[in-house]
Amino acid sequence: MISIVIPVFNNGAAMVRECHAALGATLATLSEPAEIIFVDDGSRDDTLEALKAIQRADGRVRVLEFAANFGQHAAFSAGFDAVRGDVVVTMDVDLQADPADIPRMIAPLRNGYDLVSGVRTNRRDPAMRRLASRVVTKLVTSLTGMTAVKLRDVGCPFNAFTADVAKSLSAFGELRRFLKPLAVRVARSVTEVEVVHRQRAVHHVRTSYSGTRLLRLFMDFFVNSIGDLFAWLFAIASAATALGVVAFAVLAVMHLTGMVRLRYPIAAMAGTAIAALVALLGLIGDYTQRIYRQSSGRPFYLIRRVHETPGAPDARGR
Repeated sequence: MISIVIPVFNNGAAMVRECHAALGATLATLSEPAEIIFVDDGSRDDTLEALKAIQRADGRVRVLEFAANFGQHAAFSAGFDAVRGDVVVTMDVDLQADPADIPRMIAPLRNGYDLVSGVRTNRRDPAMRRLASRVVTKLVTSLTGMTAVKLRDVGCPFNAFTADVAKSLSAFGELRRFLKPLAVRVARSVTEVEVVHRQRAVHHVRTSYSGTRLLRLFMDFFVNSIGDLFAWLFAIASAATALGVVAFAVLAVMHLTGMVRLRYPIAAMAGTAIAALVALLGLIGDYTQRIYRQSSGRPFYLIRRVHETPGAPDARGR
């Protein structure tokens, strides 16, 4: 069974209806049963009502209604936790990814791959957004050790996973905000498929990822992924401070005996003070990071209601 997970937030009735129609045309060509999971991320327009109407007319559709706006990655995560199929496909509702490419995305999974990452060709996004995406891709790749995999488009939302990979991501807590790097980490085999990238289906709907939000997402990623950086900084700077104290003591004695000029013990004292300040910053940074991780206690997502048809097909299509 194929589970398609699509987050939505204030996208409007026209867009979700068009997305459902396009998916229906593609799913009609597949031999496997399928479910479509729309995750409404706290929409305040007519999006949710349109989704509920779609669900009443199509038993394959399930709607996870969030209690508030938790963000796109939380919506994907909720969808992963709810899937019934053995294959999971993620995509955006705006149809920039063509649902007709779904068979090409899932084919490698049937041949033993765990993760298929989409690569957007001839991207239709503005030049600055494409540039920001390339920069974030390089930074995320470097920080997560993904250089061996060398994904070309970390930010592409059109992907396919095995259900085992998708469900394993829930164990990572707040790091679930960075699904692609985590999926690469837990997947045994990864490949890429080039997909069509189109203009948005409804042009008046703006992307939810502004430059500011992309920056905040990256900073959140950086804080959550630097691991023991501050602890190592504290340890190294503390060792440098200890060496500086010894060097200052030796140079002070040598100065008193007339072997070196005064500027040498002064330089050693200044270097020792700088190393001590760096060690203090490392200690404060590690302590602050621990507080951040422990105090970000709001739920990753909260589902108010699940809209589904009783007796809908399970993962075996029955």
